[in-house]
Amino acid sequence: MENKRANCIIEVSADGVNGRYAVGIMNMRQALDLPEMPSLSYTHPDPVKAAAGIVVSRKELAGFMACR
Repeated sequence: MENKRANCIIEVSADGVNGRYAVGIMNMRQALDLPEMPSLSYTHPDPVKAAAGIVVSRKELAGFMACR
């Protein structure tokens, strides 16, 4: 059975010298397949929370994937 949460769309961003910048829009599986970098953050998978600007860590994102 495929985890439907893997298809939730999130935005990945990174800390840069001039502030945060978007890396890309992707599903959760693609985001977790990116190299592990401490500068990356991920919008919350819940669209309402994402619109409010709530971001999560890679560990938290992986936790959302584990939930079914």
